[in-house]
This record gives sequence, C-alpha cells and structure tokens, in this order.
Amino acid sequence: MKRQLKILSVIDIPWNSGLAAYAFAQAGALRDAGHGVVFACPAGSAAQEFAAANGFKSYEIPGRKQHHKLPLALLRLRAIARDEAIDLAAAHTGRAQTLAFLLGLPLVRVKADAKRPSAGFTFGSVKKVIAASSYIEGLYLASGLDRAKIAVIRQGVDLPPPAELRAAPPYRVGLLGRLDLVKGHDCFLRAAAELLSSGARAEFHIAGYEANLKYADLRRTAADLGIAEKVFFHGRTEGPFAFMAACDIGVIPSLGSEAVSRAALEWLAAGRPLVASAVGSLPEYAPAERLVPPGDPAALAAALAPLLSDPALLARLGAENRARAAGDFSPAAFAAATVKTFEEAAA
Repeated sequence: MKRQLKILSVIDIPWNSGLAAYAFAQAGALRDAGHGVVFACPAGSAAQEFAAANGFKSYEIPGRKQHHKLPLALLRLRAIARDEAIDLAAAHTGRAQTLAFLLGLPLVRVKADAKRPSAGFTFGSVKKVIAASSYIEGLYLASGLDRAKIAVIRQGVDLPPPAELRAAPPYRVGLLGRLDLVKGHDCFLRAAAELLSSGARAEFHIAGYEANLKYADLRRTAADLGIAEKVFFHGRTEGPFAFMAACDIGVIPSLGSEAVSRAALEWLAAGRPLVASAVGSLPEYAPAERLVPPGDPAALAAALAPLLSDPALLARLGAENRARAAGDFSPAAFAAATVKTFEEAAA
C-alpha cells in the first residue's frame, strides 16, 4: 500500500490567476489519490476561498506587502507543520519557496507563471520542479537547473459538450482574456480591419474583465478603424465555454507572457481552430502555420484569412483540436503525472 502524504500548499498571492488555478487543480488531484493537502495562504485570497469551498483546511500567512509579519508567521507555520505531520511543501511562488525552505521541509517547486527563476540557495531543499509548460522548463534550464529535476505537467481540461460550427459565413472570431495591453487587443482589432477591408465575411467578438484596458478604449479603437458595426463586446463571462461555443475561431494575440495559457487549452477543448502569437507556451498548443509574430496585425490577418473562406478546413481543425485536448490534456493524465511527481519527491 502506498504511503499517504500530507502536503502543505503554499500560495501567497491574493488573486485568482493561472498560477492559482493550477494550484487548485493540483490539490484536487492529490486528494483524489488519497493524499492530504493543507493550504497556507493570505486572508481573503482566492486560495482561502477555494479551500473553504472545497473542504481543504487552510492557515493564514501574511500577504505580499506584509513582510514585517513573516517572523511570527514562520513560527506558527512550524507548529502547524509539526501538528499536521506535513511531509513536504508545494511552493507556488518564489516567496513561497523561501518560506517553505525556512520551515525545513522538503520542497516541490510548482511554477505556472512567467517570472524568470533563479537557482538560488533555497534550491537545496527542492526535490522536484513541476513546470506547467515546456516554456517554463526552458526558463529553468537557462538558469542552470538539472533537467532530471524537472517534470513538465500541463494542466488538464474537461471537454465541454460539442458545439457545431456555423455552416457558412459570416464566421465569428473570438478573443477571450482580461483587457490588458499584453493581451494584444489592439493587434486583434487592426487585423480585423485588414480582413474586413479585403472583403472577408466575419464578425469579431471580445470577452473578458477590464484590467489595464477598458471596453471604452476598445470601442474607440474599433470606431477609429471604421469597423464598429462588426466588433462585439461581451464583458466578463461566467466560464469560458459558452462564449467559445458561440465563436468559430479562437485567437490569442498576446504580445508576451503566456507562460501557461488556460485559454489556449480551452479553445482546443471547445473544438475551435486556434490562431496565436508565438510567445510563451502558445507554440505548445497551436501548430506553426497558425502562429504569428506578436504585434503583427498583417500576419494575424493572413493566418485567419484561409479559415474564414474554407468551412471544411474550419471543421477539420476544430475536430483535431478537440481530439488533442481529449488525448494530450486529459484531467486523468494531469492527475497521474502530478501524483507520481509528489510521491517521487517524498521518496
């Protein structure tokens, strides 16, 4: 019988992000395999809310701007680690890695963000690194970490119900993501203007919550480009798949970042062709002929044009993406790789 582990998942960010979503999926996979997971996270954080909603015990640690509280928090966490009989820690940020190191626990470093890692002194306690993409693995290799220590484990996705593509144009081209300059909304709109001016029959749909950009900014850009009547804004969505099912093509025109891309995985699961910038982990989801240089509206328009004129190609690429999501990105495969890595680290 396999040994049951007790794992302290340390996540010190307050918000719900790709990094946090990865941590939550990881905790669920470990619990389903019979291991125990306890969270250490800031008060009011997305991690604390997730723990409460899903039956995980959690303990509070200071937020990222409360450095003066760390010494007392460290003492408390040492007592918690003893009382909970913690076997090892999962650290989801660099600061969490340092905190877990100071607890004297064996470490699994879990990385699902774009910040460049450094193989500092705390790596002495790191038994395994879980990289959420090959792109992140490359960051660690560039920092001098031994490849044998790294496990690339991409998050899995449950397939939504299948949704039919439109039988004929105008096709809907969708961008789902927070409104931020790095997400390439301006490039998306300029590519839309180029396609429409060349006679393409298409609509362009944008959804996501406002961050460093506002919908008013995007509406103004669409109006300046003369395409306002062909661009539709949907605001924040509850889950991705209703929006994706209403589109025929997914686009991720990001200018940078994308160390992991939940949206890319979801477009595949939704059975939609994906056109994306060649940044971060996006080349792990889209083939070379559907990748474009970041910030290049002409290249984006050129990659979209064949899809907008070929219903058979749309259908084939969508079916291939859904099959790939089912085969390469299943929750079962994610769970098996996650559990194996933690058990190896504990051994």
